[in-house]
Amino acid sequence: MNSDPIFGAKVNWLTTIYFVVFGVILVLTSHGDIVLWFNDRHSPVLDTFFKYWTYLGDGALLGVLGLVLLLTNYYRLLMFLIAVALQTVFVHIFKQWLSAGEPRPKTFFADQIDTLNFVEGVTVRGYDSFPSGHTASGFTLFFFLVLLVKNVALRITLFFTAVLVGLSRVYLLQHFARDIYVGSLFGVLSVLLAYRFFYKQSQNEKLQKGLIKS
Repeated sequence: MNSDPIFGAKVNWLTTIYFVVFGVILVLTSHGDIVLWFNDRHSPVLDTFFKYWTYLGDGALLGVLGLVLLLTNYYRLLMFLIAVALQTVFVHIFKQWLSAGEPRPKTFFADQIDTLNFVEGVTVRGYDSFPSGHTASGFTLFFFLVLLVKNVALRITLFFTAVLVGLSRVYLLQHFARDIYVGSLFGVLSVLLAYRFFYKQSQNEKLQKGLIKS
C-alpha cells in the first residue's frame, strides 16, 4: 500500500474542488434545475455513452474487484469489504428509512414528462431517489482503486470515471444532482474510514497474501 497521503496531493485537491464547487452549484440552483439542464442537452452520442457508462456503478463490479483481491491480497480485501459495507449502510439508512419514497425526476417532473428525453432501453424508476446508490458504489470502487495505483494521471482518471458515473445518473433521469453529491460523499467517506481503520494492519505479512499469492 502506498505510504504517501491517501490519494496524493493532486487528487486531494481535485476532490476538495469537486465537493466545494458542486456544493456551491447546488446552493445556487433550485431542485431539479440541473436535471433539466442536462436533459435539454441530450444527443444520440451522449445517450449511448451514459447508458453504458452508468453500469460502472453497478454492484457487480464491486464483486469482481473483491474476487481479485481475495486471490491476491487479504489485507486489501478486508479494507475493501469494510468500505463497501459502510457505503451500503449509509445509503440504506437514507434510501430505506430517512428518505424512503423520495420522488425521482420521472415522478417529480410528471407534468413535463412529454418534454423529457428518456434513453431507449433504460428503465427509469419513480421513487427512492435520495441518495444515489450507483454513485456511492462508483466512488467506493474507483476511490479504492486510487489507493492501489501510484501514477497521478491514472489516479485522476479514476476520479473522473467516478464523477461520470454520477453524472450518468442525472442524464438518465434516475437521480437529482443532490442525490449524486451525497452518494459520492458516502463513497469517499467509506473509503477514507476503511483506510484509517485498517491502515495499521498493512505490515501484517499474513494479510499481504491471497489465495494464489503466498
